[in-house]
Amino acid sequence: MNPPDHLVASVDAASLAFYALRQFAPPTYMTKLATERYVSALRLVNSALADPVDSLADETLQSILLLDLYEKLVSRKRTSTESWMRHMNGAISLIRARGKGNLQTYVGRRLTQRLYTTLVISCAISGMRIPAEMERLRADLSRHFKIEDDPKWGLTTLNEQIINFTSDVQAGNISCRDQILARALDFHQSTVALEDILPSCWQPSRVFIGDNALGRQLTLAGSYDVYEGLYFVQVRNVIRTAQLKLLLMIERYAEPDDLDLIVSARVSIEKSAHAICDSFTQYVASRNEKGALAWDLASPMRQLGAYTVLFPLYLAAQASGDVRLREWAQDVLGLVADVGGLAMAQKTADALKQGATAPAWDVYIMLGSYAIAA
Repeated sequence: MNPPDHLVASVDAASLAFYALRQFAPPTYMTKLATERYVSALRLVNSALADPVDSLADETLQSILLLDLYEKLVSRKRTSTESWMRHMNGAISLIRARGKGNLQTYVGRRLTQRLYTTLVISCAISGMRIPAEMERLRADLSRHFKIEDDPKWGLTTLNEQIINFTSDVQAGNISCRDQILARALDFHQSTVALEDILPSCWQPSRVFIGDNALGRQLTLAGSYDVYEGLYFVQVRNVIRTAQLKLLLMIERYAEPDDLDLIVSARVSIEKSAHAICDSFTQYVASRNEKGALAWDLASPMRQLGAYTVLFPLYLAAQASGDVRLREWAQDVLGLVADVGGLAMAQKTADALKQGATAPAWDVYIMLGSYAIAA
């Protein structure tokens, strides 16, 4: 059975937009074709939404999520909350209309989970709380997705609480210094506890580069980590980025005379930042037949792996007080851009050259990291 035309057009539009994003100078015909497929998809999705049966189909929800992805890949600047959430609000309305149908099939559950994850990211970028309706949806999903089977689901639900907390602090709804500090400490401990229950297959193997000139360029401290799968790297780095943000908040709100807490937070910041750096090298180089480290960026999957670490690497350099780490990140990203042709590696390096002063979420949007969220 062939997929509906609106889904085909939506896949085309999002795929072309993501491909163009990765180029230094995407061909004009490519961006033109992506726009044409997007306009076609919009028209076809609107027709599907007007049909009582088609409007509730899994494929229609999938198309809306893809159109949301397309817009965020094409418009890589922070816009108004209303603009950023437009397709998300449409998807939420569709979820409401689908009712129990959201969770009756495996595909339906996965699409609903994807919507929830996407919404969490969108709310984090917009600085707004997760809508109460979506919190109820998360509770329903939790009956089907268990933390022990899918640690990422545990992280997503924890991130919901952290995002709501951060939004409340930014809005002034929580202003008591002691309360902010206590909750930030609790949330950080929750991220540590989540790491502690990860299966052994999620733990990396450490590779030492020895006396290798390229290895010294591509590693921060003469070694790097190898994970069994890209998904593991993504989730571990999402945990680390959450930890960095919480630790920076702890550092900010700690009493000046609480030196033990300040030092502990700084040590943890550097630990998370170094772990992110150590997760990058495995995607840009590998051992050749002589056992020496050599460039290995030819395959699309390796380029995708490198791409997923760009935003965490920016945040690591931004949070770290280690000048050597910042300089290494900037240099290695420039090398990767030159050798592998990764346009977004160069953009990340440029952001670091400007002193890593750009807000982290602005860099996230600029990189189109929304497209490869785990």
